[in-house]
Amino acid sequence: MTRKTKLMLAFLAILALALTSCAKLQARDNLNKGVRAFTDAHYENAVNYFKQAMQLDPDLTVAEVYLGTAYSQMFIPNAQSEENQKNAEMAIATFQNVLRKDPNNTNAIAGLAYLYQNTGDLQKAHDYYMKNAELDSTNAVPFYAVGSVDWIMVYNKNNPLPEEEQAKLVEEGLLYLDKALAKNPEYEDAMSYKNLLYREKARLSKDEKEKAALIAQADEWFNKALETRKKLQEQKKAGGGVAATSDSK
Repeated sequence: MTRKTKLMLAFLAILALALTSCAKLQARDNLNKGVRAFTDAHYENAVNYFKQAMQLDPDLTVAEVYLGTAYSQMFIPNAQSEENQKNAEMAIATFQNVLRKDPNNTNAIAGLAYLYQNTGDLQKAHDYYMKNAELDSTNAVPFYAVGSVDWIMVYNKNNPLPEEEQAKLVEEGLLYLDKALAKNPEYEDAMSYKNLLYREKARLSKDEKEKAALIAQADEWFNKALETRKKLQEQKKAGGGVAATSDSK
C-alpha cells in the first residue's frame, strides 16, 4: 500500500467519523425539538422530530420511546375512528420495537400495558403490568396497576371468567395492592381498589358469614380511601406534599 493510499484511507476514516458525529448531534437537536413540541402538546410535530432523530441515529432509544409515547398521547380510548386506531397500532409497534432492542425498558413496558388495557386486551395489559412491577419494584404504581386491572378482569360482565379464575385474580389483586400500599401507605386509589376486590371476593364466597366479614373489610377500605383523600386534599390546600392519588398514576 502506497503512502498516498494510506493517507487517503486515513482521511476517509476521519471524514466518516466527523459525519457520524454530525449526524448524532443533529439527532440530539431533533430529539430536543421533539421534547419541546411534546411538552407543548404538539404531538404531530413531536412525532416528526422524533422520526428524524431516529433516522439520524438509530441507536437513540430515548427518541423511539418518546415517539411511542407521542402516538399514545394522540390515541383516545374508546374512539372508533380509523386514525385513532392507527395511532394505537403505531404506538404499540414502536414500543415493541424498543423492547426488541432493550427488553427491560420500563417506559416501553408501561406504555404497552396502558395501550393494551385501553384497546381491550386485558390479558396482555395484565402481563405487561406484572413485568413492569417486577422490573420497577420500588415504584408503587405498577403494583397498583396489577390490582386495578385484576378487578377489571373479574368485574367483566360481558365475557365473565370462570369463578376459579376470578378468585385467583382477586387474591393476586389484593396481594399487589398490599405491595403498593407498603411502598406508599397513602395511596388512596389502591385503597379504593382493595374495597372493590373485597366486594368481588364476597360475591364469590359461598359462606354467608364470610360474605359479611368481607363486606365489612370492603367498607373499612372504602372509608380509609375517603379519609386519605380528604387528608391529601387538605395537605394540598395547605401547600404540603401530596402522595400518590388518582392524579399521579
